[in-house]
This record gives sequence, C-alpha cells and structure tokens, in this order.
Amino acid sequence: MNIGVYLHDFTPESGGAFTFENNILESLFKMKIEHQLFIFYYGNNSFPKHTSATFIQLNHINEKKTKRKQIFNKLKKVLGINKKIDSYSSQLNKFINSHKIDIIWFITPASEPVDVPFLFTVWDLQHRLQPFFPEVSVSGWLWEQREDLYKTMLPKAAGIIACNKAGLNEIAYFYNIPRERIHILPHPSPIFLLNDQKDDSILKNYHLPKKYLLYPANFWPHKNHIVILLALKILKEKYKLNFGVVFTGSDKGNLSYIQSKIEELKLQNNIIRLGFVSKDILLKLYTNAFSLVYPSFFGPENMPPLEAFALGCPVIASEVSGAKEQLGNAAILFDPRDENDLARKIKLLYNNKKYRKMLINRGLKRASKWTSDDFVEGIIKIIDDFEPIRRCWSRKEKYIHL
Repeated sequence: MNIGVYLHDFTPESGGAFTFENNILESLFKMKIEHQLFIFYYGNNSFPKHTSATFIQLNHINEKKTKRKQIFNKLKKVLGINKKIDSYSSQLNKFINSHKIDIIWFITPASEPVDVPFLFTVWDLQHRLQPFFPEVSVSGWLWEQREDLYKTMLPKAAGIIACNKAGLNEIAYFYNIPRERIHILPHPSPIFLLNDQKDDSILKNYHLPKKYLLYPANFWPHKNHIVILLALKILKEKYKLNFGVVFTGSDKGNLSYIQSKIEELKLQNNIIRLGFVSKDILLKLYTNAFSLVYPSFFGPENMPPLEAFALGCPVIASEVSGAKEQLGNAAILFDPRDENDLARKIKLLYNNKKYRKMLINRGLKRASKWTSDDFVEGIIKIIDDFEPIRRCWSRKEKYIHL
C-alpha cells in the first residue's frame, strides 16, 4: 500500500514532539517494509537521501484558505443549506489523492481532515482531565480547538494509538470509542541515547554545580516548576541540603512568574536557567545530573523520564495517571502537589547511594525494553492488519451511501 506519514511541526524547538518524530523516522527509514512511504511535512527540513520514501512539502499559507472553507461549510450545515458540501480539499488532501495514498498516519496529535483512512495518535487528553490549566483552556491551543480536533478525528480513525492502558481508558471514556480500534504502543526510548559517547567537556562553559537536579521542560503552568522551588527551600532549611537545579526549556508564558518566585524564596544562587539547549548539551546534562526531577501534572506518559533512564540518570517523577505503568519500579514517584514529599524523596536518594545505583540499573533495563524500532513495527502491524479491509475499494471512485 501507499502509506502517508504526516509531520506537522518537525523542528527542534518543538521539544519532545521533535525528539519523538525524529526517532520514529530513523527507525522507519531503516526498516524493510513492503509498502511505499510518502512523508508529508511543513517547513524546510533536510531528510536522509538513503531512503526510498517520497518527501512532499506542504505550505502553511494555502492551509488558511482551507480553514476558511471548512468554517464556511460548517456554517452552511448549521443554517440548513442543502447544497452539497464538498469533500475536504486541503492541500494535504490533494496530494493524498494525486499520490494514491491508501492510509495516512498522523505521528503526533496534530492532524488535518482527509478523505482516506488514517491512524491517529493521542498523547494525552488533559484538556478533559484538567481543563483549569490555562494552556489547555484559554491560551495557545484552546480547549475548544482541542475538543473540535478530537471529536472530528477520533470517531473516524481506522486506528488510534494510545501510549498505555490509562490513555486507552481515557479515549474510550471521553469519546465513546470502541476499544478494539485503540492500540497501545508505549513511547519508545530514543535509540541514540542508549549509545551516547560524547565528551563531558561540552558543559565546561556552563559552570554547573557538582550536584544538581535537572528539569528539562518548557515553562508551562502544568510543568509545575514551583514545587521544585518550594522543595529546594525545605531541603535547605529543614535538611541542610543545598542543591542546584538546572532548568532548560523555552518560555511559554509562565517564566516571569517562576522567576519572581525564585527571588521571593531567595533561591537565585540555586537556579541555573539555560533556556532552549541543543540535543548534545541536554544529553550531557542528564548524564551529569544527580537526578531528573519531573513534577508535571500531565500524563499518561512523558518523554524525559525515558531519556533519563537511557542515560543512567535516576528519576524522581510525579505520580500521575499512567506513571506507574510507564516507569514501573525504575523511578521514585511523589505527589506533585506536595513539596514536602518531593523534598523527602530527594533526601532519600541523597542518603542512600545503593538505592540510587539500583534505580540507575533499573532505568537502563527499562529503557532498552521498548525502542522506536518496536514502536514502528507495531504501527506496520496495524497497517498490515488493516490492508484486507482497505483493498475492498479503489482509490479512484467516489462512493455514495444508498
């Protein structure tokens, strides 16, 4: 079959989404499959030449017209206008038709309506579970926009990719989707992390403390930077432990608030804020950190704990829905609402070197258990299983329901 693969924002600045997409593409390109691949992407990206895949660039400007047309079609439907509403005619859909795509896979939750069967990926439904966070309700990708996407795409998907049982249950519950159409494929550990050999001297210009905690996350409210600051204060005043913390990531609206709290708590000498850093820098930050602290309120899976596992960095993570399933016994879990709990867990790791070493070994084992190769093989199996259904109709005809 002709398989489409859709990349929406394939840039390093997109953070975890880019890491995930890049990792999947590397596995996809090296794998021998019986299907022809067509990669649809936005922006100016360079792709490997040693692949038989066809790369098709999309243009954001033309998509504005498509959105206006879709809004107009919806308005006609609401007003009861009986004139036939055209099928989707976006730039993506035109390329899908011209290249005779049989099925398309949206690697990340970003997607567009199409006329062919598709696989849809769901990372989280936090706008339903925690709609009070501003980044899923009143700014950025608005609550209504998220809901419109999921209500449009999920019921029509040939297959839905969930990261674990918690994610599957949320999809089935909130959108009444038959469970047999939801497939569990956990987030994979990036292969390149498992073979990291780069020189530690890459960090020499950052003047980092010998013992620091690491939190790589953009400054969204749900990332919960505040609980780390409060825990640092407790460690200093109650346990006489003075840790540094390295924050990486871009400002998404919450940085000024966090900076004000740093000053209020008098932690300026404990915080190292590096902003967005390259992959090479981030890898060495992991390997030299005392521990990753990941207090995000969002689940059901997160990428940084997997990165830390693969690089021999102990993990202290928030106990949110799906965390135990993803991390198993390889991480210390804590209540993300409780800075005292976090402080106790950091102190536990500090006082027990044998336990820290055991967590590192467990993390390495867990990281190697499920890779991007496994993930891609899972996707191809879903597509192969769907092929006997897809062959029931041609790509050329327009079918009318009688």
